[in-house]
Amino acid sequence: MTPEPQQTTRRDDGIDLGDTIGLVHGPTTDPDAERVVRETLTRAGVQTIIDGEAAVTIRLGGGGLDVQPAEGLPAEGYVVAVGGNQVVLEGVDGRGTFYAAQTFAQLVQGNHLDGVEIRDWPTMRYRGSIEGFYGTPWSHADRLDHLDYLGAHRMNTYQYAPKDDLYHREQWRDPYPADKLAELGELIERSLRNKVDFTFALSPGLSIRYTDDTEFQALIAKFEALYELGARAFNVPLDDIEYEKWHCAEDEEKYGAGGGGAGRAQSDLLNRIQREWVATKPDLAPLQMVPTEYYDVTESPYKQALREQLDSAVVVHWTGIGVVPHSITSAQAAEAKAVFGHDILIWDNYPVNDYAHGRILLADYSNREPGLADQVVGVISNPMNQAGASKLALYSFAEFGWNPATYDQQASWRRAIAERASGDPETIAALEVFADLTTYDGKLHLANAPVLAAKIAEFWATWEGGDLAGAIAELEPYFEAIENAPAQIRAGVSDPSFADETDAWLDASFYWGQALREALRVLEAGAEGNSSDVATSQAQINHLVTQAEEIRDIRLPHSQTYPRIGDGVADTFIAEVTARVS
Repeated sequence: MTPEPQQTTRRDDGIDLGDTIGLVHGPTTDPDAERVVRETLTRAGVQTIIDGEAAVTIRLGGGGLDVQPAEGLPAEGYVVAVGGNQVVLEGVDGRGTFYAAQTFAQLVQGNHLDGVEIRDWPTMRYRGSIEGFYGTPWSHADRLDHLDYLGAHRMNTYQYAPKDDLYHREQWRDPYPADKLAELGELIERSLRNKVDFTFALSPGLSIRYTDDTEFQALIAKFEALYELGARAFNVPLDDIEYEKWHCAEDEEKYGAGGGGAGRAQSDLLNRIQREWVATKPDLAPLQMVPTEYYDVTESPYKQALREQLDSAVVVHWTGIGVVPHSITSAQAAEAKAVFGHDILIWDNYPVNDYAHGRILLADYSNREPGLADQVVGVISNPMNQAGASKLALYSFAEFGWNPATYDQQASWRRAIAERASGDPETIAALEVFADLTTYDGKLHLANAPVLAAKIAEFWATWEGGDLAGAIAELEPYFEAIENAPAQIRAGVSDPSFADETDAWLDASFYWGQALREALRVLEAGAEGNSSDVATSQAQINHLVTQAEEIRDIRLPHSQTYPRIGDGVADTFIAEVTARVS
């Protein structure tokens, strides 16, 4: 079950659902939870759902069975109990009942439920994603699908902050056109359906005049338009700007020069939003901001200004020590909380790939300490330009944010792979081969294609021991797996967006797999002294590599270069082969 519940007790009285189920509504019944329950029962072969008691009854929202109720659990907590021909799905609130329904969906196996009692709650308040990357933004369909994925994995946060949305950043003052506003409204509706907080981010830092009241009014008008659509969470990112550059003389006169002045100006703006707008609307979540110095814990005049002047209710984003840090520790997070003087929400730049041109990042989500939960209010992912492919990492963000104490990065990654493959062993194997070739990001993962590299090292050891045939027999099946993985992934991954978004890398993998196999033919021909076959195979390798490097993804920034597949390993092997037969 994912994410792993906090407390699980097995019972010996499981239930066969049969074809008729009674549904009784309790005090925390939630319509979206009922939708999930009904969809689950339909998949399980239940023919009839009646309102009231039946031979098997589901109590949605509490009551029934002698189990401790959800009351007293943290927000979003829930209880699931199965036994005695009853199923109890109770949340401490409506969102908790929704999560109880999702856990019920995972527990149903065919038409059967094993007896169980679960008490569960999230460890972190904020769990989810921030669409905050540069390059080609996601499509509207991408975002709708993404919100469904977040909801299905008990993530509660989506932050709308695409850098290449002109109305988010460059033209932040301008109202959204009607068609774009309608799309945002649809995203908010989908978020509500999935119990996800749609967080609207507006980034005015490139041009704002802090002392100009019309600027404040423009910002509030933008927020108000989204509030009218149902948004209840807001963020003011002030990252990636020249914060010592003023946009009017009045700002410089009031705040002075340097980071301290910028911190004071930003604090004034955010305090006014908090006190004149957020505080007047009791249904709003705490205001969030992204500081300009978001990537370290070094004391500075800027951080001092935020610590001393920014309203204590404002939540501050922080990426760790570094824009894309190799690791984030609880000690570092404690330093961030102290130096900023506010609640810290980690904007984690994984698996974002806008800086890694030509790369998709499919490795595990690693090197984040479970103790972060004691220091921060949440950890959210900045994903890739490729929304569907980002689900591999998001799966692990969901598990880490819900129950970091039990998080195992490799085990979580393997479960994420299995989910993408719908449990099919051949597709799982193909995805693992493909993901190995796309490991390197230069930040969290510093070695590329570690599985392929280990197999090649074993190959050379066997070769140098005098057993060329044995070395080839050991390695060629893996090269063949690289060649065949793209076709298996396209056929076996049920989510069509994954294959569509990784299409360039899948094609490149196919060519690299063929080139690697052809390199073995070079070695065989070289061992036989057949220079003509060596030349033929080397020409074929050059052709295959050229084909791989002519491929382009359709998205910026990856459209500007070729897909990187096992680089530093596959190409090095081919170069080594060439050197040995020369």
